[in-house]
Amino acid sequence: MLPNMNLRAFGGDESQRIGDDEINNKSSCKYVGNSAINNRELKGKRYNRHTPRQIQEIEALFKRCAHPNNNQRKELGEKLGLEPLLVKFWFQNKQTQLKTWGEHHKNSNFRTENDELRAENMMYKEALTNACCRACGHAVVAIISSNEHHLRVENVRLRKQANR
Repeated sequence: MLPNMNLRAFGGDESQRIGDDEINNKSSCKYVGNSAINNRELKGKRYNRHTPRQIQEIEALFKRCAHPNNNQRKELGEKLGLEPLLVKFWFQNKQTQLKTWGEHHKNSNFRTENDELRAENMMYKEALTNACCRACGHAVVAIISSNEHHLRVENVRLRKQANR
């Protein structure tokens, strides 16, 4: 274990002092500039709920331009009191959301079409298993030669003629 280190000797100030517990738990702090920030503090600042007015303004810009440039994001951020980075993340999230919705919608259409094709396929399979020739009345199970089929049709015609 390392002892407490005073960084004043190295040109640092009191806020840069690193204790044993901070060294042992490396994930407990992050260094930004000259100060250490605990992960708990970062997690507290991590989620930003936008006001309805902010959302309305951002969505209005999104309808006009789905991919704003840095200047547009900065301008909107200043107008709404948001950091440009938050505006950038909002636009990225919205684009991802629309892409995901579009893919979901497309997939559901494909699923519906696939179900319809399966039903049609089953109908054709059923029709083939129960199929019979209209002219001769024989079941069409195996492929027969056209000669044999013509003979059967002729046979049916002759039977009908003989019955008259």
